Amino acid sequence: MLKESFNQKNNSFKKINLILASFFFSLMTVCVKIIDNRIPIYELVFFRSLISLFITSFIISKKNINPWGNNIPLLILRGLLGTIALVCIFYAIKKMPLNISTVIQYTYPIFIAIFAGILIKEKITKKLIIASLIGWLGILIILNPYQLSSLNVELNKLTVLIAFLGSISTALAYITVKKLSLTEDIFIIIKYFPLMSVITLSPIVLFNWVTPNINDLTWIIGIGIFTQAGQTFLTIGLKKLPTSEAATINYLQVIFGSLWGIMFFNELVNINFMIGAVLVLLGTIISTSKKLKKI
Repeated sequence: MLKESFNQKNNSFKKINLILASFFFSLMTVCVKIIDNRIPIYELVFFRSLISLFITSFIISKKNINPWGNNIPLLILRGLLGTIALVCIFYAIKKMPLNISTVIQYTYPIFIAIFAGILIKEKITKKLIIASLIGWLGILIILNPYQLSSLNVELNKLTVLIAFLGSISTALAYITVKKLSLTEDIFIIIKYFPLMSVITLSPIVLFNWVTPNINDLTWIIGIGIFTQAGQTFLTIGLKKLPTSEAATINYLQVIFGSLWGIMFFNELVNINFMIGAVLVLLGTIISTSKKLKKI
């Protein structure tokens, strides 16, 4: 009985990492939204990656571990997937209301459920199926065309497609992180994300440079710091929990994103949006309850 109680408390403690990751990622989206539109998306991703690469490389040097890791091809793939996802997510944040872009981003757990079953053979528990369905229902309610119309929101189809591409890339990145966590130090996994972003985006940034002002730099530093914190807690969480369960907990960022949209950007919400948000939160609560038996 004592051992079971300890295991439950330990499992709950592990999930706190993912809750903190969602919180810090949501603060990162606020910084992205605030920055002047004259700064290109790829430049924001580049700066964010440069800051993260500096912090992570410093930590790795202090830990005195192999800075290149073991599975270099998979680490590179993780970095490329993360770069694609981040560019798409930043684009959606700039082009949509924050609450809507966050909701679309968090369709990725349904893709994770599919990819985790196919690529890494994870078993899906009954509670995770229920939690994902409830969360997905909440997202559908929020994205209903009549609901968007009532909020005076008009979404460009290309922007929506790019947002969903970010969601799919995020799901694939989650799978690679889960796979890599079996053999790699968490900071090596984190490092390859900004490393590949800096390498791939450097030519574009250099040939299309826009100089940030002091105000822009403040928010850019915020992007780097909050993303670094989010990546750290996310990677730890993914290492200690099944991928599908971890992803469902991260639905919380939808709630955070909605709150920040109201508080900082005067975005509208109505009863339908609130119902959808409650369903998303309910999905998160179910995912953190006692595990049911595996299918």
